[in-house]
Amino acid sequence: MASESKIFGTSGIRGPLERVTPSFAMDLGKSLGTMLNGQGCVALGTDARTSRTILQNAFVAGVVSTGVDVVLLGVAPMPTVASQSTISSIDVSIIITASHNPPTDNGFKFFVDGREFVRAEEVIIEKFLRGHRFLVARWEGVGRVIQGDPRQAYLRRAREFLLRRGGLGNGTRLLIDLANGAATEYTPLLLEQLGFSVVTVNSHPDGHFPGRPAEPSPGNLVDTMRLAGDLDVAAALCHDGDGDRLAVIDERGNFIDQNRIIALFAKDEVERRGSGTVVVSIDTSSVIDEVVAKAGGSVIRMPLGSLQERLASDLHDEIVFASEPWKPIFCDLGHWMDGIVGAGRIAQMIDEVGGSCQRLMASIPAYPMVREHIPCPDELKPAFMDYVLRMLPEEMSNVERVLNVDGVRVECSDGSYVLVRVSGTEPKARLYVGARTQQSLDRLVQAARIVMNHALEAAKQGI
Repeated sequence: MASESKIFGTSGIRGPLERVTPSFAMDLGKSLGTMLNGQGCVALGTDARTSRTILQNAFVAGVVSTGVDVVLLGVAPMPTVASQSTISSIDVSIIITASHNPPTDNGFKFFVDGREFVRAEEVIIEKFLRGHRFLVARWEGVGRVIQGDPRQAYLRRAREFLLRRGGLGNGTRLLIDLANGAATEYTPLLLEQLGFSVVTVNSHPDGHFPGRPAEPSPGNLVDTMRLAGDLDVAAALCHDGDGDRLAVIDERGNFIDQNRIIALFAKDEVERRGSGTVVVSIDTSSVIDEVVAKAGGSVIRMPLGSLQERLASDLHDEIVFASEPWKPIFCDLGHWMDGIVGAGRIAQMIDEVGGSCQRLMASIPAYPMVREHIPCPDELKPAFMDYVLRMLPEEMSNVERVLNVDGVRVECSDGSYVLVRVSGTEPKARLYVGARTQQSLDRLVQAARIVMNHALEAAKQGI
């Protein structure tokens, strides 16, 4: 792992156990302790993956060897672990997780003041890792290991936030798909405390993810969609392995596009203040801009995995909501992604309109979209994107602006857009297209495909 390339990816550190090894975990712990100058206390939780214990033990050994104390949180969702970093006695919180990745993978994510590490903080960790320059405490100064239990404090905080947003439920029945992950003892309890009736599936922690793959995508939720349609429930609310993601299925078993969920939450938060900034990732739909503008707010787009950079800036007081697809951040609660609170808030909103998810979502437009990818070897990516930047705007009409942020996004005056970006983890180039009509979508997809294919050929030829 400790090569000259970046150790942190777009969302912490992730990889198969062959790369995220116990020895790497120990050095990572030493690096964090050295960053903290051998002083203070960190909190450490894990998701339910089978490799959690060996990585936890190795990481703890590294941290305490520098003199820093560790509070062990056990299996806990990512939002719960992140919230620990807002406690005055905790300098940094860490979760050992690979989120929605397959069970073969694991990784680490770091939080301070309720937000993920920004790049400048990651660079410090990487510097110590590469240089193997670690503090070593004397025998009398080795850090302590303390057992902690964060569940009740987090649930109380989540419940208090939600009761400022809406009232108690009226027994509305909900299906919760917990992905055999870390939120199994959190989301159902929170919803029951708020007055909802809960039916659960995949509701025991198991790092093999026997019920379904951890990512709550439509392809992985076919059985849950069928259950939602068959059972008398108002919606199905679905998590990933560590609870930062939320997918929503309506009472008829229809998967709701993530952009519409983001728009729904953003609209709610902006309307409460009458204004405000919403920060989203570059791969999100213009339906968010449309809905937020009508509510009196504005939208800023950031590269994938970098919302925390904006949240940590001096402008953060203007930001009322932030999100990547699946991952809502309720800024009045904290600056972490929280699928658990997201589940509680959408449950309240469904209840407020009489217990129908479809009725709730009727206020958010549904526009056609296409997402696809083509192979693009890593060595061709720079030349490929240079060509796309030159040619894509020329192939589109009524261009309103071009964003060269984590790819090339061309936005048109009719609300349509095309985004081309290369994957940071796979040899692929990704295409995202959205439009108000199917005819407009088809035209844009065809034009974008031509540009991407030409760009790939040009990159291969060294043009």
